[in-house]
Amino acid sequence: MVASFSTIALASRSSAAFSMSWITFAIGSPFLHATKRRIAIVTARRMERSYLDRVYNFPVRKWWVWWFCNLGAAAVFAAPLAQSPIAPAIAIAQVSSEVRAALTREYEIEVTVRPHSGDAWTRLAKRITGDASNWEDLASFNQADDKLDSEHTVRVPFVMLRANLQRDLIRILFPLDKATPDGWQHVVVGSRGIEGESLWKLAEWFTGDGANYSLIRKANPNQGLSTHKGDVILIPQRLLTAAFGGSSEGENAPKTAADVRKAQDDSAQRATADEDVPEAAASVVPLASPALTYERSAAEPYAVYRLQRGEALYSSVAIRFTGRVYSKDVGDVLDRIVKFNEIEDVAKLPVSFAVKIPMDLLLPEYLPQDDPERVARETTRRESALAARRARATGLAGVHVILDAGHGGRDVGTEHEDVWESTYVYDVACRLKRILENKSGARVSMTTKSKGNGYTILDKNVLPGANDHFVRTTPEYLLDDAIVGVNLRWYLANSMFRRAMKSGVPKEKVIFLSIHADSLHPSLRGAMAYIPGAGFTTGTFQKKGEIYLAREEVREQPTVTHSRDEALAAEGLSRDLAESVIASFEDKGLRVHPFEPVRDNVVRRGHEWVPAVIKYNEVPTRLLLEICNLGNPKDRDLVTTKKYRQQVADAIYRGIADFYSAHDDARRTVVASGSK
Repeated sequence: MVASFSTIALASRSSAAFSMSWITFAIGSPFLHATKRRIAIVTARRMERSYLDRVYNFPVRKWWVWWFCNLGAAAVFAAPLAQSPIAPAIAIAQVSSEVRAALTREYEIEVTVRPHSGDAWTRLAKRITGDASNWEDLASFNQADDKLDSEHTVRVPFVMLRANLQRDLIRILFPLDKATPDGWQHVVVGSRGIEGESLWKLAEWFTGDGANYSLIRKANPNQGLSTHKGDVILIPQRLLTAAFGGSSEGENAPKTAADVRKAQDDSAQRATADEDVPEAAASVVPLASPALTYERSAAEPYAVYRLQRGEALYSSVAIRFTGRVYSKDVGDVLDRIVKFNEIEDVAKLPVSFAVKIPMDLLLPEYLPQDDPERVARETTRRESALAARRARATGLAGVHVILDAGHGGRDVGTEHEDVWESTYVYDVACRLKRILENKSGARVSMTTKSKGNGYTILDKNVLPGANDHFVRTTPEYLLDDAIVGVNLRWYLANSMFRRAMKSGVPKEKVIFLSIHADSLHPSLRGAMAYIPGAGFTTGTFQKKGEIYLAREEVREQPTVTHSRDEALAAEGLSRDLAESVIASFEDKGLRVHPFEPVRDNVVRRGHEWVPAVIKYNEVPTRLLLEICNLGNPKDRDLVTTKKYRQQVADAIYRGIADFYSAHDDARRTVVASGSK
């Protein structure tokens, strides 16, 4: 019996190889017209599915099935299969006998090039990318030496292709796409379950940088964070690369935030915490990835960025590219860059000055595309997006919101000009609690409480300092030690989460939100959200000591374990919620951090980490929200007004509601029916 089933399975796999080889032959033939080639692909796939159905579903096959499929197919098609294995694909495009691309089921555009006989890396790079100097990057990407083997196909990153090749491949892979006066209109093909190609992927393909997904979403206000087959998405003209009708200006095209900023940086390059300095960026995030070039062969490898008009070294380089936001960190990085470039006067740097940035300072997203750290981070981000499965809840019905006001008690958090972080974020949390309870079907739990005022909202602008907050554990803990207080919060949140699930609440309908106010470089303003990056949260964690074990919530489950899969799902869900909240701030005209307002870790004093209150938390959808920068005088003045605090609470509520909104499904139905 085992032998019979093995023979059938082997014959089936061999049949698949035969059928897939037929596809390779059909689409690779230079004699087929492009349209006929696409028809051949579809026909071949249908033949393949039909043949496999017959093999798998028929109980017994004669011996000649095995012999023909394995011996015959191997003899005829072994060479092309060995050279160019075909991964499962949604669509395949071949613009010439040399260049071929496949849209994989993971929504990657995989491009392969068949070299000419006697080809060289420089000639291939010039022909395919338009620049012979790209040959080293191509060789590295293919893990090859400096001699091109013309007998094997070459993989080429889509973003490196000449503009005309990018455009031709996209038109074949996405035949419903088209250029419009407002930009590029993309129709989602989405055949992987219910999810389509992500906004991040669209930003990579059409703008050159996945980080522009937030701007694409902003240009499509009815588009959810997830895409589905039939969705019509506009990529604005100003974001597009030259391949899709965008313009390239200057040495650092595509454009950066400097081109659209309203308030420009001045010559001030370093400031004390409360010094009045210009704001670091425009009212919007950068339109596209600022161009960097790399010198890897130097004794200390570095990237090069050319300053644009109106840009300053501390904000446009030190803050943007390194992720540093705290005053001392920004100053330290600035000192190193000044020394590395032998700059005598930072106030006299000309436009287009080539700033060399040591590569060990760069955020992963600004490293070369093939850098292992960048590849790993982007892989994690894609995996987390696929792992996230959001629930829908009209009016937040059935949703359980756990609110955590940062610090409290003797731990006032950051303090500037007698403005205590703990006092004002507690007020925002109380306002948000009231909105959720009055306007939605959500259940709200708070991790802390004021002994004197409870959750009463004071009708005042400037609030009196309060130090009577306690963590609502059993028994309660009067906030005395900041570290103990933080750890008891996540233990309490985990207990609340378990109780919610026992009562029938799906885990996707529980969210945890910790509200804080930051103390950053004074040039920075606005809200910023931290989420639990999967690379920082996997493992097993436990706090020991009588002060913890005295609490019922700790004894319930002293140890917390996050698997890789759980960490990925948490990062994806938390990012979706954070982006929804940040988008709500922007929609209401509230300031957000100019560079990467959603971050999966904190960078401080040369270390990367995730705050404990979300690192050890078991609620899958969780974030720490910094509502403003108390280190900036304007933000500090705003938070001392009840109007602003109410606006912040309203924006957070709208962000949560949008995260659970079901309007995407209704809109999607209309789009799909209208596209037939």
